[in-house]
Amino acid sequence: MDADAVFSTEPRSLNVYHPATGTVVGRVTITPSDEVHQAATRARAAQSVWGSTRWENRREVLRRLWTELSREAETWADAIRDEIGKPRSESMGEVVMGLDGIRWTVKYGQRALCDERFGAGWQRAMLIPGGRLGYRPLGVIGIIGTWNYPFFLNAPAIVQALAAGNGVVWKPSELALGCGERLQHAFDRAGFPEGLVSAVYGGADVGSALVESAIDKGVFTGGLENGRRVLGALASRGIPSVAELSGFDPAIVLPDAPRDATVRALTWGAFVGAGQTCVSVKRAYIIGNATPWVEALAAAASALRQGDPSREAVDVGPMISESARQRFHDRIQAAVQAGATIVSGGAPLSREGWFYAPTVLTAKTDAVEPILEGVFGPVVLVRGVGDIDAAVRAANSSVFGLAASVWGTDRRRLRSVAERLQAGLVTLNDVITPAGHASAPFGGTKASGFGRTHGVLGLREFTFPQAVIGRRGPGGFRPQLFPYRQGMERLLSWYVRFFHPHA
Repeated sequence: MDADAVFSTEPRSLNVYHPATGTVVGRVTITPSDEVHQAATRARAAQSVWGSTRWENRREVLRRLWTELSREAETWADAIRDEIGKPRSESMGEVVMGLDGIRWTVKYGQRALCDERFGAGWQRAMLIPGGRLGYRPLGVIGIIGTWNYPFFLNAPAIVQALAAGNGVVWKPSELALGCGERLQHAFDRAGFPEGLVSAVYGGADVGSALVESAIDKGVFTGGLENGRRVLGALASRGIPSVAELSGFDPAIVLPDAPRDATVRALTWGAFVGAGQTCVSVKRAYIIGNATPWVEALAAAASALRQGDPSREAVDVGPMISESARQRFHDRIQAAVQAGATIVSGGAPLSREGWFYAPTVLTAKTDAVEPILEGVFGPVVLVRGVGDIDAAVRAANSSVFGLAASVWGTDRRRLRSVAERLQAGLVTLNDVITPAGHASAPFGGTKASGFGRTHGVLGLREFTFPQAVIGRRGPGGFRPQLFPYRQGMERLLSWYVRFFHPHA
């Protein structure tokens, strides 16, 4: 996922733009750095009480938040449409996925966080007792949010951090400040303890101040370069993090994939959100003759309706900013210079707003792929490969490993290919939508980041596991204690022979 710089200087306020027109529709005052640190201090004070609050009480506040957000679903969809430039069906879909994530936490959070027992097993012979595993809150979570899904990628993560007993200080993206303010107002009205969750507003300097504040874990969603800066700053202080640093997602099309249905799905997977989606299809590997697939994808891309979603029925809206569009166009031109061929699109549109034509590229070799890695915009590169092995090698050749998809009719073969792919999420005959599964952990491997959001694993990211092992009392038979008994060595030797006979 793309994000503007986290580390740089910035003015005292930021403009809010309408991406379909390029006009300024508001301004937001930047939070001073000292107030960012104060927010972390307030969150810690509130968390000291919240973290010891019974789950039933925490759940009640979370339920009120969920109820209020669901009641405002329609206005949320309008807000996302107008600020991000998504068609309303997409913005409403985002709201639904976000509400599903919150509902999961309210419904299943207690089960995911409750203590678990583990027994002694064969180690009982060594007088080692069983114990309990608990999931304890970390303290204060610092979250640097993203703009492309300002509800779905921010609200459920904040809710899970709170559900686990933490305080939260979060920074909405400077490209989605309106949605950020709206979400924070919802938290304020839900009845959380004062200071437990607060938003800080701004760009680079505010992000830097949040990273440097007294937090216990960081969460970053954004581009690779900025993400590594944030993660490096956190790691230098010994602070762990969850990171989703975008992807370069491949689609492998097997020979038995039905062309019309697959092209329709791949077209949506490549150009939904104007291609500004972390799990959008950026590479399509066709096993066999790619020419009819290239032609079909280009025709489908050219037929997409582009425009201002707040004024007309469209399929593809604008890119988020002028600078984002220019960076994207520079990458397309670089790919062409390296040998890619533009089949459709490949240029900004001559109209108000930051529109870019849905672009289909083709190439005879993989030389252009490193140039496009991590690109964030409406493009898909289509290339023919000889067989499944070649497709898997090509898919795994990227430094990114967020998501991938496999297309065909033989389900056993689909699963076989999926198991060979280096990606945190693999979909079969589907794309993007499964990333919204409320129970499934979401995250990448390799340069796409680490840690998970959603479901049990996502909720437990905001805890530290604590094993508690103990005895009824300090007495009893304890041969390992001082002074060592003469038969201790014989006892250990017997243990090895009995439990580790091949050692």
